[in-house]
Amino acid sequence: MKRYDVVIVGAGSAGIFTALELTSKGKNLEILLLDKGKDIAERECPLKFKKASCKSCLSCALLSGWGRVWR
Repeated sequence: MKRYDVVIVGAGSAGIFTALELTSKGKNLEILLLDKGKDIAERECPLKFKKASCKSCLSCALLSGWGRVWR
């Protein structure tokens, strides 16, 4: 099993910023960033194809995390 120095759960703004800060320190850390969102290619908004109007979703599918494991 691969071991990591840091595991970040959630690729929202705080998770992404944390990963960015850790990588900018130049300490060559093994970082795992996890998120449950869909892959960016699978995200759609109903407005894109004019199928419907905005639903004012609480967590817009276009903005809900990165949806894959980034290493």
